Amino acid sequence: MNVIDITGVIRQGMWNYEEPFPTFRMRPLDRVPWVEAVVYAEVFEGLHSQTGTYLETPAHYFGGESSYYVADIPIGKLVNMRCVVLMLNEAGLDVPGRRVAIDAAMLEKCAGSERIRPGDAILVGTGWSKYWMDDCYLERSPYFTYDAMKWLIGQKPYLLGSDFPRWDNLAKSEQFFAEFYEANILMLAPCVNLESVRQSEVRLTALPLNIPGTSAVPCRAVITQGG
Repeated sequence: MNVIDITGVIRQGMWNYEEPFPTFRMRPLDRVPWVEAVVYAEVFEGLHSQTGTYLETPAHYFGGESSYYVADIPIGKLVNMRCVVLMLNEAGLDVPGRRVAIDAAMLEKCAGSERIRPGDAILVGTGWSKYWMDDCYLERSPYFTYDAMKWLIGQKPYLLGSDFPRWDNLAKSEQFFAEFYEANILMLAPCVNLESVRQSEVRLTALPLNIPGTSAVPCRAVITQGG
């Protein structure tokens, strides 16, 4: 069995959503006065619910009173999920100076698209994670068109994820998020290393930090294939 870590690294200087989201910084814990020996620990400043690779529920859109939080998801439903990885042609999505749209036709042509079953996890890969530490990671990220998201929602997935961070076109919104969240689909994004996946049908485990009362939580996500 081959295990692939698809969790992006959390470190100073990594990509981050713009203000008011805080910026991650790790620093040593101050000297602990009530311990005789020197002890070592770290303080995570600026860690927020959408830091790095995170799992998100529709509460991000509807609020917790009208939806449910990540901690409300039975942990068993996040382990060993059947998952289909749709890998797009990386070369066509990396165009200097602009964002490239992903449409439904591109997804339908991906190997494995015919294997999707209702209740699966779907991950869309583009190779974009190579820019995780670069300034262009957000501003030049690929995005989904309305018909692409409509197609993805139509597959009735339990979870939808990608290796790029900004699904919508902020300059001219595709207006699909209401339909996405109304479909009660979990979001896992952004991931890394999807280009290392050699099978379209794999297993996915995504384990969020156990923090009650939040619509999104950083998590560790892995894919297993073979075996």
